[in-house]
Amino acid sequence: MEEEPKDLNKLKEKVTELKKERDDLNTNLRKKRDELRAIYNEIDKLLDSAGNEKNKRDEANKKVSEYKVKRDEANKKIAELNKKLSELKKQVKGSVSRKEYEKVKSDYEKLNWKMQTSPLPRDKEAALIRRLEELEFEIKEYESQRPVESEIVKLEKEIKKVRQHADSYHKVLLQNSEEGEKYHEEMHTIYKKVDEKKGKGKKIEAEFLEIKKKVDEVHNQYVEALKKLKGKEGKDKVRKKKLKDVEIERLKKEQKIKEKEILADLKEGKVIKTEDLLMLQDRD
Repeated sequence: MEEEPKDLNKLKEKVTELKKERDDLNTNLRKKRDELRAIYNEIDKLLDSAGNEKNKRDEANKKVSEYKVKRDEANKKIAELNKKLSELKKQVKGSVSRKEYEKVKSDYEKLNWKMQTSPLPRDKEAALIRRLEELEFEIKEYESQRPVESEIVKLEKEIKKVRQHADSYHKVLLQNSEEGEKYHEEMHTIYKKVDEKKGKGKKIEAEFLEIKKKVDEVHNQYVEALKKLKGKEGKDKVRKKKLKDVEIERLKKEQKIKEKEILADLKEGKVIKTEDLLMLQDRD
């Protein structure tokens, strides 16, 4: 009979120990869960940053494409204008320059004035006439080329202007290309950090699952021990009740025997103790 209370106390101690072990494991489990949440929050923030860098990179690359088209169109136009300019220059190649034209015109006017105002021998007059004809031909030839030269000047100005645009487009293109590369590198740097965080998160997750497994094992042990304890406590309660009933029955029997003895003493005229008389009164 003494073994049962000892077994019950040991079982109570076991239940208490298992509960404490389970609670301690749950505390560690919550810590690991909080660490995981913190890691996932950091990863989300890093991914947001990487997304921003990607958007900036894509925007820069979009501008690179746009300005590449503008630069190529400008260069194409320059090539077309240069071809046209080359053809025009071929038309005026070998003709007199404006400076030469001014001199030829001046010579023509001087000789023509001389011929008009000065008497000359026949041979010199003939030579002067031939020279005036030559100068007049050169003047007409130059004047016939003037519209072409004007077009050449106009084309050269246009080519210069378009080339300036092409250079500015190329400059913006290079600037955006450098920025796009910078954003791209920053994005990959962030992704490396994400990979590092994910690796750390996997390690913590493995630890979390290991603790969770242990929690489940200890909890099941706790539940089983608690069931046994309740079962034993129920049996112990029944056992105690039985013992109590036996004790009550024993006391009742002893009281009946005592009452018979007191009544026998009363009949014989013996002196009865006060407590004995009280006991008889309580029975009545």
